Amino acid sequence: MSVTALVTGKLIADPDRRSGTGRKPYVLAKMIAHDGEADSLVSLIAFGSTAEQIGSLSKGDALAVNGRAKVKTWQDRDGATKAGLSITADAVMTAYQLTRKRQAVASASAPRTAQTDTGSPPWGDDQP
Repeated sequence: MSVTALVTGKLIADPDRRSGTGRKPYVLAKMIAHDGEADSLVSLIAFGSTAEQIGSLSKGDALAVNGRAKVKTWQDRDGATKAGLSITADAVMTAYQLTRKRQAVASASAPRTAQTDTGSPPWGDDQP
């Protein structure tokens, strides 16, 4: 069973770009998400344009990922059971994309400066 999840965190290593059958690219990555009490390991796999976006990031970059999530468990070197999340990413948002979006919204909503009246009609001729 999987659920749709939105997870934010930071990459703990550079993403691993790979090619599958038919040379279709995909990306594997690992991130740490902090829930206020503890850090959780999140494994990511992404395809298509989402893979391109994640693949362009580096260790330490912040991101938000939306996708289908499954809880995974494993045993660490000491034999303790650990749990983490495995997400097939459908969408990703980075701090860089967020900054660009905010700048675009700000410039679109900024008041336009009025042109000074030159006494000529705006269509460029003096015909009545």
